[in-house]
Amino acid sequence: MRKAKPTIYDVARLAGVSTATVSRALNGTGQIAPATRRTIDDAVEQLGYHPNTAARSLVTRSSQTIAVLLPDITNPFYATLVSAVQERALEAGHTMLLCTAEGDPDRAADYLRLLQAKQVDGVLVDGLVLPPARIARFVREGLPIVCLDRDVDYALVPLVQVNNRRGAKLATAHLLSLGHRRVAHVSGAPNLRISEERVAGYTDAHNSFGYAVDPELVAVGGFTEEGGCVATKELLLDVQYPFTAVFAANDLSAVGVISALTESGLRVPDDVSVVGFDDLRLSRFTTPPLTTVHQPAAEIARHATELLLELAAGRPVEQMRTLLEPELVVRRSTKLLDRI
Repeated sequence: MRKAKPTIYDVARLAGVSTATVSRALNGTGQIAPATRRTIDDAVEQLGYHPNTAARSLVTRSSQTIAVLLPDITNPFYATLVSAVQERALEAGHTMLLCTAEGDPDRAADYLRLLQAKQVDGVLVDGLVLPPARIARFVREGLPIVCLDRDVDYALVPLVQVNNRRGAKLATAHLLSLGHRRVAHVSGAPNLRISEERVAGYTDAHNSFGYAVDPELVAVGGFTEEGGCVATKELLLDVQYPFTAVFAANDLSAVGVISALTESGLRVPDDVSVVGFDDLRLSRFTTPPLTTVHQPAAEIARHATELLLELAAGRPVEQMRTLLEPELVVRRSTKLLDRI
């Protein structure tokens, strides 16, 4: 005869607590004394108890699952975001699903429909490129969506990101303050607001120093190592007057910039100074270590996850736009210009 599966009542009886206390401990809700939690954990392990998540979902109308929809998983910046989201989700008793759209709007829409059908509690999106009407439909149908890092073109979706314009201004102003007057910019992917904001910050810095931007010094790199390398080679070939510094739209493209400069026989920073954006872990290990703009990826992810959990619980979000402050991290890829 098959042995009956242990129930929450069995756990409560063995632990000497109420079923409500066991439920709070298993769901990660409410205040429970550490000693009581350990007793419940021991009872769960001893009995081999597994909560019936399907039944619980019917009662709570929550799947205890959130999803993260990214454009890809190749950028290490996304790994930091996902790690922080997962940590906060687990703290709240939720599991996390990871989906990548690979830059395909139709695939992104398919994922949102699938996640909606699976009744996930909400979706964090980064780099979602869909018409506002399609996003609005998901929101109207009750799917909580929060943007982290990159905005969508729909005002009713909360956003958490770094102040990209401010960060780009910090990076460019650093180079201008070192005496560089011919500062190139390897920009992000075209037609993205994040790219436009960083170009705007690059322009702001020039304006604050009283210098005009030379359009010849702006080339599209697309946020990748290869793109940064190709853009830099194009600048070296096409620009009439040489540049002495480069602000790259992110650290990955800065790696490509350094590669192209080195391949061309130029030294960083002796011949050309380079600044990135993101402060990825790898930026400390480039040759030379990269001066960059730090954006608090973990803080962005945790704050966005908090907002999503609030929406999933049916509570309104008061602040729809949250901009966190960037910070310039000076390493050895920039130096004072010693020539005119």
